[in-house]
Amino acid sequence: VSAFTSNVNVNVAPIMRKTTSLNMVFGPKQALAIERRKNPQVFESTIQGLMTSKRLSREQAEKRYGEFLLDPDGFALKASAVERKEMGYKNWIDQAVKKSDDPEATQKRIDDFTAKNRLKGIAIMGFFSAAVLAYSATNPYVPPV
Repeated sequence: VSAFTSNVNVNVAPIMRKTTSLNMVFGPKQALAIERRKNPQVFESTIQGLMTSKRLSREQAEKRYGEFLLDPDGFALKASAVERKEMGYKNWIDQAVKKSDDPEATQKRIDDFTAKNRLKGIAIMGFFSAAVLAYSATNPYVPPV
């Protein structure tokens, strides 16, 4: 929810999402309508708060809140990506390192984590590859005659 209230430029192009039949039926406007009926006082105070804090029109505030209601995680990811781009960071790692109190230790932790998980991934892929090879060697495919 804190990403909802962060400073995000409303005019940023939305991240492309896969179109599903659900997206065609249920979108930000529908999520907004449900929220409006569910709790009108909270809805109105949220819209008024957005209009005041972000200097948005009512339409912009409702659109933003509808997008948040529809996909809070995607909204937060988009907001953090926009913030990262506005601040001039290359990626989340660069941002984490530069915002850290101890950048060298943070970079080391990230590098260690990446290396450890890369090794785990290689081990898992190697194990399953060996299992498939062993299975195919003991159970060869014989085409039907």
